[in-house]
Amino acid sequence: MKIWSKESWQYKLTAYMLSQGISLLGSSVVSLAIIWYVTLGTGSGSLVAGVTITTFLPQAVVMLYGGILADRHPPKRIVILSDSMIAISTFILAILFITGIDNIGWVFFFNVLRSFGTGIQLPSSKSILPQIVPKDQLMKANSINTGVWSVIQLISPGLGGLVMSLMDMEYVFLIDVVTAVISIIILATIIVPSAEIQQCNENTREELVQGFRYIMNSSALRNAILLYTIFQFLVVPASQLTPLLASKNVGGEVWVLSVIETAFSIGALSASLFMAYRELKVPHFKLIGLSSIVFGMTMLLLLPARGILLFAAMMFLMGIGSPLYYTPLITHIQESTEDSYMGRTFSYVDLLSSLATPLGMMIFGPLANVSILLPFVIPGIALISLGIWVRKKMQK
Repeated sequence: MKIWSKESWQYKLTAYMLSQGISLLGSSVVSLAIIWYVTLGTGSGSLVAGVTITTFLPQAVVMLYGGILADRHPPKRIVILSDSMIAISTFILAILFITGIDNIGWVFFFNVLRSFGTGIQLPSSKSILPQIVPKDQLMKANSINTGVWSVIQLISPGLGGLVMSLMDMEYVFLIDVVTAVISIIILATIIVPSAEIQQCNENTREELVQGFRYIMNSSALRNAILLYTIFQFLVVPASQLTPLLASKNVGGEVWVLSVIETAFSIGALSASLFMAYRELKVPHFKLIGLSSIVFGMTMLLLLPARGILLFAAMMFLMGIGSPLYYTPLITHIQESTEDSYMGRTFSYVDLLSSLATPLGMMIFGPLANVSILLPFVIPGIALISLGIWVRKKMQK
């Protein structure tokens, strides 16, 4: 079989990454544009919070159902239909703006629809990779996937600012429509092998319970998902409160925040590319434990960092740690899950991960008001301890 024939896994992986990268870029640019549009247009913190809620809450609500759909139907079909739903919703919003109907309420309404589409799509998008990539290449495939995400996180803020300065908001919305169409066309060219599709008359609730029992009966999945959730909870200050720490240690200028975010993204991209092109013969949990230690140490080292160069260097190291836990952990879950349960497994993974962030902010946010040291010292020490424990106890 030729490497770049449509039947080869190399072609399928390349086409899939290109498809998802284009779709994610358009969605990221438009999501940022919506936040900036509401921020600049209203100056209301409550309305900005409304954008955040309508972006994340609806997808969390439907995510478990999205996992069921991924197990009942071909994941490729679900991704195409959900992408189409997001594109149609965004197109209607653009038409409303073109006709002069630019009420914030409509932005919230269609943001909810976009979020529903994302929640349906996420479990299916993660279920496709094990179907098109050989098992021994999953680590490399997930590394490339993380690298694509890092590139988009790196360029989307600048691209979003550029398009908003050059276009009216209705045409910014159309970017997401165009990228979705391109993504769907590319994805349609991929031949996804038929996986075992669950054929049963069980209702949705029974299928969810069945998926939960499947996870709980597998120590490999149960431990990995629990570890993933704990890790996501402990790194919340690193992802959400670092700008606040930087404003106190370095300065509150916009360029400072941009530099530290860029440093993190470059670190994550560098590690992802290294893992993609250098086959690491390292056990998954050894990498995960190392990542936890790296995150914990950099969270502690950020506290005395006063200059922008030192602060950015710590963020770069933290960025390196990100793929070291996400990539092997997702690969481990994919390797440990049967095809007929892949969608539901990842729906629980994504749901717990999405709930860890608001829960972490409910706890660490108030601690930051007491002292900015607390939300970095406590989880930092916990992450180092977790990493040491994982490297000792969870080796295969």
